[in-house]
Amino acid sequence: MNLLVEKAIQGTTTGVFTFGDVVNWYPMSSRAAVYAQVQRALKTGDVIQVRRGLYHLARTVFPQLVSVEVLANLIYGPSYVSFESALSFHGWIPEAVRNCTCVTSLRPRSFETIHGLFSYTQIKQTPLLAGVQNVDSGRGSFFIATPLKALADMVAARGLDWADCRPLVESLRIEPDDLECLRPEDFEILEGVYYSKRARTFLAGIRRELFK
Repeated sequence: MNLLVEKAIQGTTTGVFTFGDVVNWYPMSSRAAVYAQVQRALKTGDVIQVRRGLYHLARTVFPQLVSVEVLANLIYGPSYVSFESALSFHGWIPEAVRNCTCVTSLRPRSFETIHGLFSYTQIKQTPLLAGVQNVDSGRGSFFIATPLKALADMVAARGLDWADCRPLVESLRIEPDDLECLRPEDFEILEGVYYSKRARTFLAGIRRELFK
């Protein structure tokens, strides 16, 4: 087995690692020598490159599945998983989502990878992680929007004029029972966070409808 693969198995519990991690595993080696180690592992197929500087072990040497959500946070950040990807993760929409949709405080980017397309949308808000959960999936931890946060992100990013639950049920096919699980504190966390007037109007309208 490639020595780098052995170090990666010992050095990570998720199978995911960065070039910086490899540098730390070879403290006495030059960056050129470390790069050569990575290239040899890529050629054997034991290591898969997600993007420049981000890798994971192949299933042939590390049987645990790689978490797409963990990768999403590492590919470009600061960021968190949101929009349809978050709603699907929480079981709020029936469709499986192939591409991973995220929010960032940086300029918008997208990355085509072996695991599909990762897209990052900039939304003006303070703080970025209000209404975001840090989830430990057993395959690593990652930041993901709560369902209400994901919906507000959709409204803010796509300029949607939504102010009640009807489009959520009719357009997104969200079950009314899921909406009724929202609590007043879910809305309080997002008060004053968004610069978007549409997002603020949406949150206020949904809150009035659910708790009238």
